[in-house]
Amino acid sequence: MRPEVLQDKLETREEKNPEQAWNLARWPKGLSEPGPHRLFVASKGAWRGFFRLSGEALYNPEDPRTPYALLFDTRTWTPIRPIPVSRFRGFTYKVPPSESWEEED
Repeated sequence: MRPEVLQDKLETREEKNPEQAWNLARWPKGLSEPGPHRLFVASKGAWRGFFRLSGEALYNPEDPRTPYALLFDTRTWTPIRPIPVSRFRGFTYKVPPSESWEEED
């Protein structure tokens, strides 16, 4: 995520509606399984933190490029120590190991 996009997301924590969306071309199969899910954010070559995902998502069949939208509350931002990551585009399941961050479910 570009640093300015992350900053914009973080600034919405103070707004009346802190919910944001992350658009996807395909539905991530792992999100169909129960449990808390997180949207990890990589920026400037390192993992920076994560948002907890809402239990709901949106689907727009009229959007052929990105019909799926993951919803998250920006107030759930949890920074982690920067962990180097190779550049990637889009979505990945290769996130930092749980030993590198702590959170109670």
